[in-house]
Amino acid sequence: MALSDHEQQLLEQLEKQLRSEDPRFASSIADAPSAGVGGGLSASRVVVGVLGVVVGIAVALGGIWAGIWPLGIVGFVIMVAGGFWALKTDPAAGSAKDDGPGGAPRTPPRGSAPAGGGFMDRMEDRWERRRRGE
Repeated sequence: MALSDHEQQLLEQLEKQLRSEDPRFASSIADAPSAGVGGGLSASRVVVGVLGVVVGIAVALGGIWAGIWPLGIVGFVIMVAGGFWALKTDPAAGSAKDDGPGGAPRTPPRGSAPAGGGFMDRMEDRWERRRRGE
């Protein structure tokens, strides 16, 4: 559904305000891959993975019912493998904006720290800001 001109102007104003108030947050949102854009879950992978889970359950239950415990273990392994396969992201569907010229992945210059820091660093910063009342 397309936005009206007025709604587009409001959205642009909100984006500008967000960039001016918190540029770090705005850049992290702009760099985040959007849903449905490459690098996400593939429908065919999910279907195959779910089928693997179902087959694994059937093999495990069959092994337990027949009293063959190694078959139950094999069924469990098939279930886990199917689950991992279903949730694995498709590496071939990478986002084009992550690529530099010529399709090569962009990498930060040597010696530079990651822009947002590590997860724990960000959590510590947020905790300190909360304690200071910011």
